[in-house]
Amino acid sequence: MRFRFDSDDKTWHANPPLLDPNPKPNPDPEGLDPQQRIEFLRLLHDGLGRVSACARLGISIRSLQATLAECPSFRRAIDQIELIRAERLYSALFIAALNGDTRAALFLLARHDREIERRARRPEK
Repeated sequence: MRFRFDSDDKTWHANPPLLDPNPKPNPDPEGLDPQQRIEFLRLLHDGLGRVSACARLGISIRSLQATLAECPSFRRAIDQIELIRAERLYSALFIAALNGDTRAALFLLARHDREIERRARRPEK
């Protein structure tokens, strides 16, 4: 129950919540259309993250998640682009480490140590 304070005698009146008599359709349909998917992949490839790409296209994260749930090929394309970006970053760090950047070298060594530990914990098949 909602209360409204709207009369001259300053008393409270119990009224049902006000509903819009002409509700608008959901402006955010479920999922992305094919053109939005292509543009989203291009933005990811150009270096934007998922949230930034959604903001640039004017779509919600929920729409992206719905599309990812219903379209495995789109999900794989995103995974491939993100893997390529990670490999580029790793290459840039590796080159920086070779050129004397000690912070890059320490980061890569720590990553290498974590990878060795992860492989040691993995059971053999």
